[in-house]
Amino acid sequence: MTYLLNNGFHQISCGFQVNAEHILTSLEETSKILTILPSTLYKSIDYKTTSSIIGAIFCHNLANATGTIVNPIEKGHPDLIPKSGENASEEQLRNYPYGIEIKCTIGNIKKGTNLRAGAIRINDLIGITWQAHHQEVRNLLGLIWDFVQENGSFNYPKITGVFYCDNLVDNDWGAISGTSGRNTKVTSLKASGKLKMGQGWIALLNHPKYIDTYQKLLKFQVR
Repeated sequence: MTYLLNNGFHQISCGFQVNAEHILTSLEETSKILTILPSTLYKSIDYKTTSSIIGAIFCHNLANATGTIVNPIEKGHPDLIPKSGENASEEQLRNYPYGIEIKCTIGNIKKGTNLRAGAIRINDLIGITWQAHHQEVRNLLGLIWDFVQENGSFNYPKITGVFYCDNLVDNDWGAISGTSGRNTKVTSLKASGKLKMGQGWIALLNHPKYIDTYQKLLKFQVR
């Protein structure tokens, strides 16, 4: 697994520093762990759950690389916060003033395409977005993943793109669904938000198909 890095990316400042080395280290460690897990696991869970697993593993590795901590409560925001926040109250951790939110997506494929766990999706990808539980997310580290071709009998999930934006606004997020009943509240990035994420690309899987497809869907150019 090799990645193309954006030479224009220097670091993220969000109460702590995240640089390219931190990102690369986290990508490498996440890839190792995802490959250790049995293929039967990925075949028995849905893609939403796989996304959650990938995001959680990457978040843990990025915390180790940066000397920060994962937000200690389940509904805490943002996902990664400075170590100084480890003794904060639950109320404070629900909307901590410093840190970075991390979201993971596999993207959307053509309607009617029957792809199962282990099947490479990049050739059928038609859209990319990230979702959140509210419209107040301002700085977002967005991950994209796919089942990446390998030499073995199963293509394991790997992170194929890393994007960042620190100036999202309410209007970059769509309407919130699931506001009634027991459904989880969720909002998706609109075109304006995805454009901002594309402009903030950090790392891409160094493979022409992924680079070309992500540039097209998120409307940015690799220079």
